[in-house]
This record gives sequence, structure tokens and C-alpha cells, in this order.
Amino acid sequence: MKMLCPQCGSALPPEAINIATDLAQCPECGRVSRAAACVVEDEISKDVLRQPPPGTWLRQEADAIVVGATMRSKAAWGAALFTAICGGISMFAAYGTQIIDGKFDPFRTLFGIPFLLVTIFLVKTTIYMIFGHQEWHLDEDGGSGFNGVGRFGKRWRFAWNNLTRIHIYTTRDNHGNTSFKLILEGISPELKISLPECKERQQFIINAIRYYHQQWRRWK
Repeated sequence: MKMLCPQCGSALPPEAINIATDLAQCPECGRVSRAAACVVEDEISKDVLRQPPPGTWLRQEADAIVVGATMRSKAAWGAALFTAICGGISMFAAYGTQIIDGKFDPFRTLFGIPFLLVTIFLVKTTIYMIFGHQEWHLDEDGGSGFNGVGRFGKRWRFAWNNLTRIHIYTTRDNHGNTSFKLILEGISPELKISLPECKERQQFIINAIRYYHQQWRRWK
């Protein structure tokens, strides 16, 4: 366990922390912070990365380490069934009947547009829940990431020297659905990335990023 400066992310030596006054001064950036606000971070061993859990991977490329995980969810097949039934019924009622009748009906066409948009959204969400994946490319300067399906999705970049804290934020909506986001603090704007539903995949990704961030701090 160690204390990190909340301003620059540097490790704080014991002599920089005064528990009695609740103050800590970073020897790297010189800023004074409340000791209680300094982040306590577990030291990550490379051993935890040697056996990626099912649905995750780690490989070495030319100039980067690639860490990834599938975003596949247990609810994916239920979502696929719901989308097929509800989307199929609404599309048939709005447009299929027109094709069968061989007659264009402006009212049914306009009435079906909201259902068409909802069906498109459900199809996209279901495809992501089945085929989505997340990858992080980590190099000596920082890294980049991707979250999506195929070539379509969200992309981002970050630098190690801006990163001060890495943690998971959990939210629960009014329907009891839980979502998990990986928060990279210190980056502007703060980076919030959706994580897989599976706890093992979540922990593997966050351990990998923390490990290589700790390695960067040793090298700098």
C-alpha cells in the first residue's frame, strides 16, 4: 500500500506525510494536500496478468502492450430475443402489412417511424452486447483505447504524466440495473469508460492499467 499525491500522482514517501496535522507535501510537484485526500493504491504484481481470465487477453505488439476484454453480457441473448419479437411485430404492423397489401399508407408509415428508431437502437445495443469488445494499447507515453464493435465505437487517448488515479465507479439506476465505469482522473476531460459486466474482466483491465502506470512511474 502507498500514498499518492492527488495533484500529480507521484508516490509520497513517509517523511512527506504528517498524520498529526493531516497534511502531505509532494516532493515532486511541491504542492500541499490533506493527507486524508491522498490516494492509497495497491502495488500490482505482474503475476496477476500472467493468466488472463476467460474473455480477456494480453499480448505484446511492436511498441505497445495490448489488453482487451469482450463486452459480452449474460443478458445478451435475452435482449436478442426481446428485440426479435418486439421489433419484428412492430415492423410488420407498420411496414410489412403495406408490402403484403401492395399499397402505401402514409399514416402507418409515419406512425411506424418511432418504432423503427427504437428497433434500430435495440438492434445496435444487442449487437454490442454480443460482439462488443474493449482494447487498451499501452506504451511508454500512455496509451489509447477502443470500445465498440468492429471498427465502430468510441476511441480515446491519454498520457501517463497526466494520470493521478485509476478506479472503478459503480452506478445503479431506478430499475436496479448496475453499470461499471473505469475512471482515469487527472486527464482533461476526465476519462470515463464503460467496463464489462463480468467482475473478473473488470479487475483484469484495471490491474493491467495500474501495473503499467506503476512501471512508468519507476522508469520516469
